[in-house]
Amino acid sequence: MRFQDRDREILEAIYKYGGMLSRRQLKEMFWPDSTNRAMNKRLTPLHRAGYVCWPTEEQRRTKPVPEPIIWLGVTGILHIAGQEGNEIEEPANDGENQQRQLETTLRNSGIRWLREPNWNQIPHDLKVVDLWMAIEKATTEEPRFSLEYWIPEKEFRSRPDKVEFELRGQKLSRRMIPDGYFVIIDEERRLRGESFRARFLLELDMATEDNPRFEREKIAAGAAYLKSPEYKERFGVNAGRWLIVTSGETRMKNLIERTAPAAGEAAGLFLFSTLKEALEDNLLTSPIWRRVGKAEPQALLL
Repeated sequence: MRFQDRDREILEAIYKYGGMLSRRQLKEMFWPDSTNRAMNKRLTPLHRAGYVCWPTEEQRRTKPVPEPIIWLGVTGILHIAGQEGNEIEEPANDGENQQRQLETTLRNSGIRWLREPNWNQIPHDLKVVDLWMAIEKATTEEPRFSLEYWIPEKEFRSRPDKVEFELRGQKLSRRMIPDGYFVIIDEERRLRGESFRARFLLELDMATEDNPRFEREKIAAGAAYLKSPEYKERFGVNAGRWLIVTSGETRMKNLIERTAPAAGEAAGLFLFSTLKEALEDNLLTSPIWRRVGKAEPQALLL
């Protein structure tokens, strides 16, 4: 096949967003005004050449696949590695040992390859990408704001921070792996000589954890993380707020009620919204965020 500039952009997008995208997300990025047929016409040769993978018939039959997904194949991840200055030899065959050796070599070069999706995590991971894309879209709608950078979950998972905290007299510890961390630049504040960076940690709650566990592992641990030396060492400051995006209104209200007892004085650093609102409205400027002690929802940035 003849490799094109858009092919490179497709591979880079898959890698950027954590190693896996859905077909609908790729279509939104690269074929917004075209048919699925036009998209598939280009993806099929990429698949045949080993640049991308998608579920086999057996995987579709035996794994939970909520929607069509695509991730990087061997040729695709080697292309990414080459773009970053790492020339790595292609495996001699597609056996498990060769694949694992390639994965280790890539990791040692700073390249994290998603060999195969975490099947049970697919709905969560795709929704995190939806939120990431929504934040990028929100900055394009408001020229005053720009996304300085986004750190995905995989970066925290490869090098997590551990914090110690206390909840109701019990000493606990927790490895912190948020679903994302991002920084928004406010150009108007920059021009006025004011503090212009807003820092956020993202937690997508799919209502799979009971309330006490969420209170302990997300709220109490999250509050401790914001003021910890580990956080400051990683980001240079102790500034930041947690954005908790939940599955629905009832769940959100329950989590808000749990926040004050678990976070104490830091309760105001947790903002809550529903996934529906976060994806339908402007994440930055629409009044969709609730927090403890505030009756009315507020915008994230004013």
